Amino acid sequence: MEKNSIMSQKGSHGRKQSQSDPWQERQSDRDIDKSKKAILASLDELEPSNIFLSVPIRHFTHDSKTYPGPFIVVDISRKSEDGLAIVVSPLLRIHNETKFSMELCFRRPEQNEAQSASVVLKTGDSIDDSVAAFDAISLSGGSKMALTSLSVGNFLLSFRPEITEYLTIAKKLLSLEWSDDLKGGKAVRLSGIFDKLNYKVRKAFLVEPARYSFSTVCCSLRYEGGEVADLFFLVQSVVRNIPVIQPNNHGYAPGNWDSPLALQEQKEIFLLPTVRVFNLLQEEVHVLLTDMDPCAAMDRENIGNQATIPCGSSSDLYANPVTIYFIVTLTAFNSTCKPVNSGDWVKKLQKRKDDVHYLDIDIDFCGGKYLALLRLSRGNKGVLEVAIFTSYTLKNDTDIPFFCFSPHQKPLSRDETEKLGFTIPPELGTFLPPKSTKSWFMKKNKVCLKLLEEKGSVVMLDLDALSGLTEISVEVEDTSGFKYLTKLGVSLGPSTSELNITSQIASMVPRYVVSNESEEAIIVRQCYLEDDMEGMIPINSKQKIALKLRSGTSKREISGFERFVRKHRNTHDDSMAFIQFRPDKAGLGWSGPVCVASLGRFFLKFRRPSDFLGEQSSQVTADRNISAEFAAVHVVERSSTLVLHFHKPPDINLPYRIENSLHQAFITYYQKDSVEPENLGSGRSVDYVWDDFTLPRRLVVQINGMNILREINLDKVRTWKPFYRVSQRRGLGFNLPLDKKPGEREKTSFGESMGFQMVNVGYEVYADGPTRVLRFCEVRDSHNQDVVFHSNTKIRLRISSFALHLVEHANQERDTDASSYAPIIVLRLENVNLDSMLTDKHKYNELRVQLLSIDQKWVGAPFAAMLRRHQSDYSYMNDDILRVVVVLLPSSSNVKQVKYSSVVLQPLDLNLDEETLMRLVPFWRTSLSESTTRSQQYYFDHFEIHPIKIIASFLPGDSYSSYSSSQEMLRSLLHSVIKIPVIKSATVELNGVLVTHALITIKELFIKCAQHYSWYAMRAIYIAKGSTLLPPAFASIFDDLASSSLDAFFDPSSGQIHLPGLTIGTFKLISKCIDGKGFSGTKRYLGDLGKTMKTAGSNVLFAAVTEISDSVLKGAEASGLKGMVSGFHQGILKLAIEPSVLGAAFVEGGPDRKIELDRSPGIDELYIEGYLQAMLDTVYKQEYLRVRVVDNQVFLKNLPPNSALIEEIIDRVKGFLVSKALLKGDSSITSQPLRHRRGDSEWKIGPTVVTLCEHLLVSFVIRLLRKQAGKLIARTKLKEKFVGDDQKAIIPTSAKQGQKMKLFWKWGIGKFVVSAIFAYIDGRLCRSIPHPVARRIVSGFLLSFIDKNEDE
Repeated sequence: MEKNSIMSQKGSHGRKQSQSDPWQERQSDRDIDKSKKAILASLDELEPSNIFLSVPIRHFTHDSKTYPGPFIVVDISRKSEDGLAIVVSPLLRIHNETKFSMELCFRRPEQNEAQSASVVLKTGDSIDDSVAAFDAISLSGGSKMALTSLSVGNFLLSFRPEITEYLTIAKKLLSLEWSDDLKGGKAVRLSGIFDKLNYKVRKAFLVEPARYSFSTVCCSLRYEGGEVADLFFLVQSVVRNIPVIQPNNHGYAPGNWDSPLALQEQKEIFLLPTVRVFNLLQEEVHVLLTDMDPCAAMDRENIGNQATIPCGSSSDLYANPVTIYFIVTLTAFNSTCKPVNSGDWVKKLQKRKDDVHYLDIDIDFCGGKYLALLRLSRGNKGVLEVAIFTSYTLKNDTDIPFFCFSPHQKPLSRDETEKLGFTIPPELGTFLPPKSTKSWFMKKNKVCLKLLEEKGSVVMLDLDALSGLTEISVEVEDTSGFKYLTKLGVSLGPSTSELNITSQIASMVPRYVVSNESEEAIIVRQCYLEDDMEGMIPINSKQKIALKLRSGTSKREISGFERFVRKHRNTHDDSMAFIQFRPDKAGLGWSGPVCVASLGRFFLKFRRPSDFLGEQSSQVTADRNISAEFAAVHVVERSSTLVLHFHKPPDINLPYRIENSLHQAFITYYQKDSVEPENLGSGRSVDYVWDDFTLPRRLVVQINGMNILREINLDKVRTWKPFYRVSQRRGLGFNLPLDKKPGEREKTSFGESMGFQMVNVGYEVYADGPTRVLRFCEVRDSHNQDVVFHSNTKIRLRISSFALHLVEHANQERDTDASSYAPIIVLRLENVNLDSMLTDKHKYNELRVQLLSIDQKWVGAPFAAMLRRHQSDYSYMNDDILRVVVVLLPSSSNVKQVKYSSVVLQPLDLNLDEETLMRLVPFWRTSLSESTTRSQQYYFDHFEIHPIKIIASFLPGDSYSSYSSSQEMLRSLLHSVIKIPVIKSATVELNGVLVTHALITIKELFIKCAQHYSWYAMRAIYIAKGSTLLPPAFASIFDDLASSSLDAFFDPSSGQIHLPGLTIGTFKLISKCIDGKGFSGTKRYLGDLGKTMKTAGSNVLFAAVTEISDSVLKGAEASGLKGMVSGFHQGILKLAIEPSVLGAAFVEGGPDRKIELDRSPGIDELYIEGYLQAMLDTVYKQEYLRVRVVDNQVFLKNLPPNSALIEEIIDRVKGFLVSKALLKGDSSITSQPLRHRRGDSEWKIGPTVVTLCEHLLVSFVIRLLRKQAGKLIARTKLKEKFVGDDQKAIIPTSAKQGQKMKLFWKWGIGKFVVSAIFAYIDGRLCRSIPHPVARRIVSGFLLSFIDKNEDE
């Protein structure tokens, strides 16, 4: 069969054109110009919607002959942003998107196969009817008629691939058959898995929808020996109805364009593979698709149905869509999965009535020991896309190798790991070298990480519980016994693939990284190590080094309040980790400590040692500060890594400057608790930074000749203040830590030269941009004298109601009016009050909002209100939901001073759903360029944002094909990174912020507050998921810009707004309770401090009452009413003697106990621990009571402060352990609680008689001992009486009465002391006597001396 062949493709294959003279070309151009005029005639009359026109080119000339021209389609749209868009396209286009070069055959239905035209279409090329019309000029007969029929759609199409280059085995290919004829792309119902998966189309046209149809065709390959193989192709046809506009002889279209003469179909045909396989694993795979027995298919040629796919690549396969067997082999491990039959899943999907967009299938390897996932979905053009992936991928961005394995699995040793290398079978674990990525094939998504060192700890990471960012710690012990801590930041991100899959990448990076941005090398070391030379890390210029910290090096003194709230701190608190810097050159010492977990910019000082400077003059000079150099460390957060950027010299101005404007006097100053004084001469100024951030941020100053030391807070901006107060005396001064030689005479004091003018000498602190300036001067030279506002005005603004509506374009399928809008949300503010009062010294501004709500208004919204006030039992509707107070001070500098700023927000209900968030995405806009103007500096003497309590709910949603890229990005963030679960009325506690003496811009303040609240929001998500993880912790945010800050939570409501000053003073009350000593200016406490303090108070009261009541009950059981009185006395004595009982109740709720087990529970540790915790929580309801099971020990922490209750809890725990054979004993006895055993009355004669005999024996022995002791005491008193009678004297009556009063007080106090001593001796002896009967005898005998006999 012969076929005329033409070449008409795009790309490198051009087509052969006939010659024509210039006049004929100009005539053809004029005909085309007429068609252009028809298109452009009425552009000004276009509506905003799109217009599709099919315009025929009436004729063109060639060799003095006229030929009919093709149709062209013009797409005209008016866009508000881009103006007018015109797209010209052909009426028919055929695309080859397979990996084969395709030979196409065109003919008319009534023609035979001999009268056809063929074209070779390479991969990625296309052919259209307009090109075919010009190519038909040089043809004749049936071939010409076949090509010209493409414009009218009256044609048959068949094709076959060219596969000679893909033959891999020595089998002779006998024939390659043509496919069946395609008749205009008629819709054919696909069978198999194609029919069950929903095909989602992204609408590219707004007016005229396109019709999509699919069909499959087969090309058979016949080999020598009778073997037949089939290649299946998917054909997609896209058809649109286009109106035809016929231009007149002048090139204009008559009539109205809305009434076209006819409709013409525009058609695109895509030749596609049936299956496209994506390898998203980190291993190479071999994929085989077949429709026959998988074992028989292994030995066949399988051209187009098998491929070896590297990591991150894809391959097109041509399998039978009716039945597909998926066979995947991991080539690195030579492991083949169990074949997966798509037909089995078709039967399961037939029962589902909803649309199925994708199907996930587990593929098991090695008998189900590990697995991967297959996701089947339909692509944009209908191709079956098969993604091979795992749920999680582990990425190691550190320089440390890790071994990853499943829980309850023995890890491989270092030698075994290095021997196996990268070929470790996945069922044994995964070796993760530095800078590598591996797929996690195990069924459980809990990963245990271990360093290759033998004494390295194992840390478990629950990937399902991970949301966004977190941090983990891996500890290793070296040969010398020191333990080093490797902090890792873990971040969860979506897969980098363009496919919509549920695979996430868990990246592990160093938590702390030091980046040397200077031009010289530096040395870094950790602070407070026993050996100063240990752990020194050299860092070259422009180099980055990950930090490895020593554990257990903190020297911080913990105050009582911090011990009280230590349960609200993170377990791995990095606020104690500090490092020091030093330039790698001679003559400079170490800088002060820098906290690695404090965000911000910190300045360092490097001093030159005195021996390096050489011999100095014995006189104090004014240029001693030249011995120091400065640098800056900028700590920024990059994902889950904290990067410490070292700059030398500093890249911005230093934070402090000291000026000496006094005449004929120099100043000596140093940081409090430091021993390095500096001097500043008259008329000079010097830049200053703190020597040590761990020391108090106070500057101790002495003026020459004035024997007075003054502590000055450099962070606090203040007006001029006298240095010398009249109430001070020179004798109260302290000596500076200066090295003075003996006999050295001082110069004439500055005070003597000043005489009575000393009261005019003072200092002031003002802000000059980002620098605070400490200036010593006289009162007449100060900056801030007589600075007032010169205004007395009151301004009051009342807004009863304010509403802001956000709307979107209405759905055009529902609304005929294209310009209509539908509301999304409505922001409402009611009763807004703004009061301002301007006086000479202050500007007082207060904003109060009574009602704040955001209501959802779009049709089908799941919540009525997105944001509104939370209704509690103690809330009042007339209260203000928002209150903002700002008090400004006058200032003569370029920095605005805020004396007081406070924000109080009442508890809120926040209801979010994914679809509403997607509707709000288009409103988000970012600036294309950053502002170059200098930001305004503000000084906040007091800034506070009270804690925010939110009752949150979140409802996830589904993905839609109409989502934009921004919406898809947000959805990926919610589901793949943060993984927000369904939340219903969860309490979210956002800590409040109290900042004092802060010099900051508004932008910096907003950024730091955003960092603060984002951390607590992520913490709330972890709590909602029930995860034990936390976001990566930080020690402080405001330490670099403020004097101090408090980061704590307490309930902002509870009716405190009605009590003037109480809510405002809550922050101050907490800050006063905190000890000022410590390394960090910021104090962070997790949890409700108000609730904790109430609990501590109740614990103290509970401990006191229970200890006294227990003593009273014991005394009543022993001696009735008399015993109750003595028991009360003993309880009071016990609290007086052992105040640690109340201290433990205040600090931690009670003591700890440890129970040694006879055998280890092994893998049942978590079960035993969880059961005991649940049992104790249910029975005793103690908030702080915690149970831990480690190996063969059970730890009971924070027991209630009551000895009887502690014994009962321990007895109940032991009973359970005995029942589980973890302790030896009789489970029928020990499993009962103590209080139940006390009340048992089974009336057994034996135990009753034994108990009665014990009581009689104890009572008899105590009485006998007490009687003998009484006789001995009586003899002693009688002898003292005889001696005393001989020495009696006459005493006046008044003197007798005075002596009686003194004796009465002495006797009472003495009796109390003696009773306490006896109680203490009793307790000590009873602890050392093991026998219970002997212990009762000794205790009863000693306590009998405390009881008061009736005869006395």
